[in-house]
Amino acid sequence: MNIFFRAVIFFAIAAPLQGFTQGIKNGDWKGIIHYEEVEVPFTFSLDTNNASVEVVIKNGEEEIKIKTARIKDDSLIIPMYVFDSELRAVYKGGILIGEWHKNYKKEKGPQFTAIHNQPRYGSKSSVATSIANKLGITFTQPSGQTSEAIGLFKQNGNTLTGSVITAVGDFRYFEGIVYGDSFSISSFDGVHAFLMLGVNINGNWSGVFHYENGYSETWTSSSTNIKELEKPFSVITVEPHVHKPYYDILTAGGEYNAINADELDGKVIIIQLMGTWCPNSLDQTQYLTNWYKKQNKNKLALMAVTYEPGNKEYSEKRIDYYSKLLNIPYPMYIGGRMSKGQAALAFPNMGKINAFPTLVLIDKQGYIRYIHSYFNGPATGDYYLQFDTEFNERVNELLEE
Repeated sequence: MNIFFRAVIFFAIAAPLQGFTQGIKNGDWKGIIHYEEVEVPFTFSLDTNNASVEVVIKNGEEEIKIKTARIKDDSLIIPMYVFDSELRAVYKGGILIGEWHKNYKKEKGPQFTAIHNQPRYGSKSSVATSIANKLGITFTQPSGQTSEAIGLFKQNGNTLTGSVITAVGDFRYFEGIVYGDSFSISSFDGVHAFLMLGVNINGNWSGVFHYENGYSETWTSSSTNIKELEKPFSVITVEPHVHKPYYDILTAGGEYNAINADELDGKVIIIQLMGTWCPNSLDQTQYLTNWYKKQNKNKLALMAVTYEPGNKEYSEKRIDYYSKLLNIPYPMYIGGRMSKGQAALAFPNMGKINAFPTLVLIDKQGYIRYIHSYFNGPATGDYYLQFDTEFNERVNELLEE
């Protein structure tokens, strides 16, 4: 934490807390999530002119609109959209200071501060090196284990936006700055606060990716050696017309709106395995919600099965809140605790699932035909459009059989 923010935080804690809304400024704010080693910046706007408090979190092209923020006593509480986390802060001396809480963990999270009318990143240099629009990335864990990813970037002078795609989903929207031979980009969506730092040495990029407080991985990159990731769609080729889902196991997490398998006879069925805690699941849910509204419900059934970090009562509350806020037009069921192993138990020819979310496509006879692992969301551009094309082709193929 730099000296400026140490001084700001000391002043806010030392000053008496009174009249939260006295003098609080609407407009743009720079927020910071304070990890032990680094600070993760983001920007948001605040509007307290109406009876409600409205907040918009900004990451590059993304705007997360939150209309459920509220003032309680001397504190501003900002629920993180559909996720079970929130920013809690007091306002004094022109700043916000508090913590980022992930409520399901029942523990206070990293420190959060914000200053009015400050940019996400200051202009560090008028000279900036160029970054390729697409980079092959190799992440290295502290244990030495490696994984492949793809970086997608858009550079406009010193401004840098983009995303990172991995074999378990994309990291969504980033925004940052290029300065000299280095860059810094960050993302905050209420579940993750990511910071990616890079430096160019002799034409090759490398750096550190900070995932959360106390955990980071190093990375190296190449613009010429880009390894495309394993295709997310897989076809059931081993006994493709033998295995059907076990619907009783699928909803073993609770009796919340139990599945009536008889109502599914003769329909193409799409099952989304997801979690209300997962940003990639949110992106996919928003896609499916818009897509399903245009479909013939007599020929097709869509459902979500969610795996949560809490008990049945907690899961029911999360599903109710999630489905109502997003206006989801298809049913959601409790699959059980947050576990990729448990999510695979209901599908005998699946073996395992690699990520949340995962889609399972079932033909009119009830047999499992296709599996789609992870999700490349709207931040990934052409990869997102490719999913849209392939998904519709697969569904239409099953509808026409």
